Formats: sequence, C-alpha cells, structure tokens
Amino acid sequence: MNKNKLRKNTYLILESGFSGKLSSKVLSGFIVVLIMSNVIAVILESYEPIGGKYREAFYMLNLISVLIFTIEYFSRVWASIEAERYDKSTPIRSRLKYVCSAVAIIDLLAILPFYIAFIVPIDLRYLRLLRMLRLLKLTHYFRGLNLFVSVLKQELVTLCAALFIMLLLVIFSASVIYGVEHSAQPEVFDSIPSAIWWSVVTMTTVGYGDAVPVTLVGKFIASFIMLLGVGVVALPAAMLAATFGEELRNRKLQLESEIAHALEDGIVSKHERKILDKLAEELHVSGDVLERLIDSGMLQKSIESQCPHCKKTISKRSA
Repeated sequence: MNKNKLRKNTYLILESGFSGKLSSKVLSGFIVVLIMSNVIAVILESYEPIGGKYREAFYMLNLISVLIFTIEYFSRVWASIEAERYDKSTPIRSRLKYVCSAVAIIDLLAILPFYIAFIVPIDLRYLRLLRMLRLLKLTHYFRGLNLFVSVLKQELVTLCAALFIMLLLVIFSASVIYGVEHSAQPEVFDSIPSAIWWSVVTMTTVGYGDAVPVTLVGKFIASFIMLLGVGVVALPAAMLAATFGEELRNRKLQLESEIAHALEDGIVSKHERKILDKLAEELHVSGDVLERLIDSGMLQKSIESQCPHCKKTISKRSA
C-alpha cells in the first residue's frame, strides 16, 4: 500500500465515524468507550477511598489514553489534507488550517495537560478538570453535537441579545431589591453583588432560600421578578429549540432535493452517490438517514411512474 492510499484510508477510517465501514465503526466505538472510561475514572479518582486505593491503575489508564489520543491526533493532522474543505495548495497549509479548526483544538486540549504537567506543576484538582475536556472529543462521533454547534452559530447574535437583556434585568432587579431590603436585612443584602446572586436565583425560579425579602415592597418586587423571569430565562431555550427544528427540516429538504435530482433517471449512479455522500457529510446527516431518504425517494419515483389504473410502470417513451 503506497503512502497516498494509506493516508486516504486513514482519513476515511478516522472521519467516517459510525456511518463508515466496519473498521471505522470499531475504532469510533473504541474511542468513545475510552473517552467515557476516562470521565468515569476522573470522577472515581476524586473520591479518596477509591482514588487512593487504585491510584496506580488510574494513572496507567490515563497514560495509555493519552498515548492513544496522541496517536489519533497526529494521525488526523497527517490525513487532514485528504479533506476537500481544506486548502490544497500545500500539505503544510492544509494541515495548519486543520490544526486551527475547533475539533483539532479540542483534540489537542484532551492531551496537552498531561504533557504540560511534566514542565509546569499543575494542581491535581485543575488537572482532573482539564481531563474532563476529553468529553468534547465526542463531537467527532455524534453528528447531533455538530448540528447543535451549527444552530448556536446561527443564533449567536440573537442569543447574545437575549442574554444581554437578562443581564440588564438581573442588575436592575438586584439594585432595586438592595435599596428596599438593605435596611431590613443588612447582613443578607449587604451589597449589590450579594443582591445579584438573589436576583439570578429568583429569575431562574431555583429559589435556594438563603436570601429572602421580608418587607412588603420587597416581596412584591420579588413576585414580579419571578413572573418576569419565567418568560425571560425560557426565551433562549425556546429560540434554540425552534431553530434546531428548522435547521433539521432545511437539511432534510436540501438532501431530498438532491436525491430527487439524482433519481430523475430512476437510479443513483456512483458519481451521484458520491455527491450525496459528500452533501450528507457537510450537513452532518448520518449514512442511515441518507439511505432511508434514498429508499423513500426511489419508492416515490416508482409510485409516480405507475399507471393509476393498472399499476403498471409507464415508460417515458409511452408517456
């Protein structure tokens, strides 16, 4: 096997995920299990009776995981020039473009703390926290996470506006409640920052009960803020849900349109299938969903080509 073919196969195995061939599915499953094992290990390691007893086992798991993740990272960098979305002018520029991408930075953050710890002493608590960043590596294998990131990008401006309004309401309500309750409870509402904590807890309807208005005016203001908070805090979630559903419909319609175009002659050729696979990858649509859409399109095409009376297929020539 020559170098170019090996690089191409490496790229397909690493990037196809669970929608690829058996080798890709096996590797993806192994990496996902390894990621989840690391997360569980970090959680258990923080519990001293278990962490102290199995310290060496946890260290070996971390060491082996870092070695595997390091090999995976450099393999992805090496094979990244096979991706059509990156610059094809020179291999170095293509790889640099991949290294600067979000997924590559996530992969680097998953292994970097281990190597930094050899140079700069890092508190064990923060090191465990940094190891939890390995959860972000799951974005490689679950397309729904990529879809969610895409939706966030689309609604970023609107979400920032909604969060800014929330921030204004939090600061305003905290300032008002501080002015009303400070004289009655100087130890609870001793400053506006303390009142901000109360405002956030109240607007999110969490209600810890550590700070409660006792004056009549304070209770009235708190009631108003609670009612206002229900709508304001739920607004970003409702916006994301609506955009998420709309994005799913748009992607499905776009893919269905391409499938209908490919099925104009009644079959999907190898070239057309390659185009559909590429589009599905760009839209973060799984191979199983693509197969279902193609089968549905072929069935619809077959029904449309049948005579409504005798159910026999009508050729284009006879039509």
